[in-house]
Amino acid sequence: MLACLAMFSTRLLPPLLLALLLAACPTADDDDGQRDDDDSAEAPTQGTLAISFRIDEDWAAAMDEPALGPFRASIFLTDEVSGVGPDDGAQELESVFVQEVDLTGSDLSSPILYVTGELNAGWVTVLGFLDSDSNSVEPHRPDEGDPVTLPNDNAFEVIGGEETPVEVLFDFLNL
Repeated sequence: MLACLAMFSTRLLPPLLLALLLAACPTADDDDGQRDDDDSAEAPTQGTLAISFRIDEDWAAAMDEPALGPFRASIFLTDEVSGVGPDDGAQELESVFVQEVDLTGSDLSSPILYVTGELNAGWVTVLGFLDSDSNSVEPHRPDEGDPVTLPNDNAFEVIGGEETPVEVLFDFLNL
């Protein structure tokens, strides 16, 4: 039996030694001596929106002036917006101003004209108007005939770590 145990030990000894040596080897560390752990890296929590514009064909046809002018808007958390606009106490995340949006082309859309600052990941709503007669003064509000955005058609998801292209839709004319 002692001979059997000795034979078993010599066969088992090299793999055990190898396992012990491997366990004693250093792991992949950062320059700061901390162990790399891809699972512990936090996902990005902020992203941006790259905004282009489009107007509904029927509303563009109903306009008295061309769909051209400055654009003004506010960005809100979608949870703080109802079908009629921002809720009382809703916090503006960003104010948007684009000097000129031209939707007079055949496709009634624009290229990307504005990139937001960093926004927290999640759903936001862009509420604004195209000042088609360029007559808005402080406080900036749309007047009769200006194309406006509606909340339900202008909610977008900000994706952490990304610049997400979105198209703001003017789907109503202010009364």
